[in-house]
Amino acid sequence: MPDNLPDWITTANACELPVLSSSRHKLITLLDNEQNIKVNDLLEIARLDPGFSMTLLRHAGTKQKKEITTLSHAILLISIPQTVKILSQLPVLEKKLTPQIVSSMKQLYSRQYLTAFLAREWSILRKESENNELFTAGLNRGFFHFILYLIDPKKAVDFEKSLLSNNPGKLNQEKKILGRTANELSEAIAKRWRLPELILESYSGKHHNPKITGIRMATELVEWIYSNSSIQYPDELVSRIAEYIRIPVHQTPGMINKTIIKVFHQAYNKLPNQPLLRIFMSNDASIYSPSMTDNKDDKKILSRYIKLLRSTTSTRDLIKIAVEAIHKGVGFSRVLFMSYDKNENSLKGHTQAIENSLPDLIPVSVSLDLNKLYKQLLKKEQILIINKKNQHKYCIFLPEIVRPLTPNATIIMSSIYINGRLLGCVFVDHGKSNKQITTEELISYKSICKELKAAIESASRNSISCKKVA
Repeated sequence: MPDNLPDWITTANACELPVLSSSRHKLITLLDNEQNIKVNDLLEIARLDPGFSMTLLRHAGTKQKKEITTLSHAILLISIPQTVKILSQLPVLEKKLTPQIVSSMKQLYSRQYLTAFLAREWSILRKESENNELFTAGLNRGFFHFILYLIDPKKAVDFEKSLLSNNPGKLNQEKKILGRTANELSEAIAKRWRLPELILESYSGKHHNPKITGIRMATELVEWIYSNSSIQYPDELVSRIAEYIRIPVHQTPGMINKTIIKVFHQAYNKLPNQPLLRIFMSNDASIYSPSMTDNKDDKKILSRYIKLLRSTTSTRDLIKIAVEAIHKGVGFSRVLFMSYDKNENSLKGHTQAIENSLPDLIPVSVSLDLNKLYKQLLKKEQILIINKKNQHKYCIFLPEIVRPLTPNATIIMSSIYINGRLLGCVFVDHGKSNKQITTEELISYKSICKELKAAIESASRNSISCKKVA
């Protein structure tokens, strides 16, 4: 580890930031028509890859006399052929580091992307120009953290724990880990690399530029969300953001959530935002902004869940979204996804969404060797509806905790197969209510199951494709 500022700068200069394997994959696709590669093609890659974007700013900054303010500016000054060469020669993150460190760095990438997106959206609300400068600065402000993972992964993990903690003595902890604060080290390296002024000045509280205020506030908000695993934003922070983006305080949390949803829709399948999604899904507050939830039209709520399913890649998160969609979007009181365990040839409770007054369903376990009903249901992809007319025939085969809670209850169960392999079984009903399942509810339920299946299959194909390219 470096002991003083000059050593830190020397060590940082020796670092070559790796790029994501997805960036290399996109480059290979572009090279099929190399003569027609445009600035925007490379810009799209850089915006989703802080390793690549920082390399561009660093390269352009040290080669040019005037300030480089945006990624497109850097690409134009470097030239398209040279930018392509840089991208093709940089090491690939997934091959250079351990899976654990790669996962940590990708989460850092996602946080920086969210910071950049928030800063740019707020700038638009303020009717400011040069929004892309803010995006570039927000995306690359945390470059020192990237470098630290390459210099000393253990120190980087310790620093991240300190950064995302609620410890009031964070700065003292940073100094203990790094010898100086991260802002001091970042500022010194940024000066040497001649990074954009919006990045350089953002490390100091002594500024009068409202754009830097936006970047620092977006950084503070993102760190607060991850530190507290919550979207119940503190009143003091909400008040400052409201004043900055010039909207009423009561509308500000909804505006923040709406902006974050945009990130899910635009970049979820390209950056790993799973922790952020879990924070949203686990909070009592709706995943949607107040302006969305004030609308009682269930179709609109369901539509938004479907959009989220179409922009997610993690199977676990897709299942979570689908279960929430069936519970909140369609309106079922009990929703349970049971995953198939091949080794034990059984179904086990995996994910649930139920009304607070109803008992926990997760402990459910069904052996297919012993249960004729489920064994038959899971032979192929199909749906079974149990109602008051056939309860006497099927209920004996249902585990106690998923049996009908009222004499007139209707239960729906369906098996889901992914690429010819059994994934599991979905169970839904209206709990203790005497409400009967409507045709519209059944159609919506089937639609969610269909979207879940398609999303998992799509993610699986993309994963296989990326592995082949890598």
